[in-house]
Amino acid sequence: MLRDARHVLNGTHIDCDLCVIGGGAAGLTIARELAGGSLSVVLLEGGGLEVDGISQALYAGRNVGLPYERLTTARSRYLGGSTNCWGGFSRPLEPTDFAERPWMPGSGWPIPRDTMMSYYERSHDVLGLGPFEYDNDYWMERIGGTKTELIPVETGSGGSGAFENRVAQLSPPIRMGEAYRAEIGRAANITAFLNANVTGLDTNASATAVERVQVRTLDGPGFTVGARLFVLGCGGIENARILLLSNKVQAAGLGNGNDLVGRYFADHPRFKTSPIRLTRQGHHRRLYDVSLCLARRRLRRPHPSIALALSPTADLQESHGLPNSRTYLVASYHSGALDAFKAMRDLRLLPSRHRCRRFGVSEDEAASLLRNAGPRILRSLPQLAHALFDSTIDPGWLPRRFTLETVLEPVPNPDSRVTLDHATDPFGRNLPKVDWRLTDQDRRGATETQRLLREDLLRRGLITVEGEENTAEATMADVGWCWHHMGTTRMHDSPRHGVVDPDGRVHGVGNLYVAGSSVFPTMGADHPTMTIVALALRMTDRILALLQDERNSPPAPAVAASL
Repeated sequence: MLRDARHVLNGTHIDCDLCVIGGGAAGLTIARELAGGSLSVVLLEGGGLEVDGISQALYAGRNVGLPYERLTTARSRYLGGSTNCWGGFSRPLEPTDFAERPWMPGSGWPIPRDTMMSYYERSHDVLGLGPFEYDNDYWMERIGGTKTELIPVETGSGGSGAFENRVAQLSPPIRMGEAYRAEIGRAANITAFLNANVTGLDTNASATAVERVQVRTLDGPGFTVGARLFVLGCGGIENARILLLSNKVQAAGLGNGNDLVGRYFADHPRFKTSPIRLTRQGHHRRLYDVSLCLARRRLRRPHPSIALALSPTADLQESHGLPNSRTYLVASYHSGALDAFKAMRDLRLLPSRHRCRRFGVSEDEAASLLRNAGPRILRSLPQLAHALFDSTIDPGWLPRRFTLETVLEPVPNPDSRVTLDHATDPFGRNLPKVDWRLTDQDRRGATETQRLLREDLLRRGLITVEGEENTAEATMADVGWCWHHMGTTRMHDSPRHGVVDPDGRVHGVGNLYVAGSSVFPTMGADHPTMTIVALALRMTDRILALLQDERNSPPAPAVAASL
């Protein structure tokens, strides 16, 4: 059932078998798997059923590192989490992403990729994807034509090149809160509380087990939830923040005995080249232009159910010491059109002025957002009009300028981190402080990848460039991001090198698990949602077996007290 936490009697305590904190991709996947079963489940979601500026403002925090998205708009705080705004791109991580690589510090997952494949296949049902198939030839046989041809980069000496085409499937995209709320609501064994903000985890005296979760509502009651097992699935920033705030017994935060909680914060950095043109635009653009793909899907225009990117082969990564990556085409008008949409979103989500200060938005910042939104929209109108025309009509005869946009696998960096700030939220809890950093290895990897790719495409006569080539300068000048918060509770066999074990259980805390991309030890270059869902399915199997074994085990024999 679905309940509004604001209607719970103040001071209530609720017991269950499993408490899932967070109603995003991981939390809803776990809840769906257990729906209709014998285990009692409480799901706690901080937002409601729809986007709300006041709830979004609870994501306030401070950026102190590289320029980054405002934290209040970097995530969607309502049922479904960031599946409410993802683009639907889905592909399993590559074999090299799971492997230990000498040139990639901290690399190597403690889970073999082979054991993940059945969960990746199961994730297709959750995400509304097609057949579990990522072979290029398979898809080209089904959708190929004059406007959907692969860029021929795999035809070098010996029949292979330095780069390869990688296909991603496109979810409709599934908005999990909307798609699965009725299913969760019908499940008699699940109670999903909306507007339920978790402010901390209370443990036993030794901090080896969580006993209850503290829940607060805005201008309403507070209550607690006890469970046999707890799963924390609130995203890469909030997972770390909640663990750090749970410091009544462990002063540094729960699971933070080795100062790892919040470290290794990562996003996929994006680097653009200077403008290029395709020599065979009509043949290649439709599969590779991510801006066209996203726009046509938003406008519900026909588009292939796949998208293609160019990636360095495993051999090239090893020989040049490169991280993994995927490179798309992006139309020249895309950044301007995107800025117009962001300005309209900022206006829609901004809390009323008298509540701005309370929710972490200063009156000066609010006034600045209001003052700048109009000019931003007006300035971007030509690009927005161009985007709408191009995405609706898609005139093949019109030549376009593109950038090659490389999405890079970030190098694990312990100095890139989430910590607690001195400022507090309406519940008196410290806000997060995000210090996103890249290493010289990240920048070198981006520069070298783009240089090698441009040289390959030019040599094959597939692109032309405008002006002088200066890939290094273009790469270093402007770093973007993908809104993928990862790495802050990384997975490792040893508590000296990770916060959680291969099952997602916090080292030293027997009944607390962490779900989501915060557990990724390395991040690959693909979108994280499919891997988040696959890991959640794997975790659910383990949790279900553990709880059922405990329930079926005979009670321990009584021990007589010593006289």
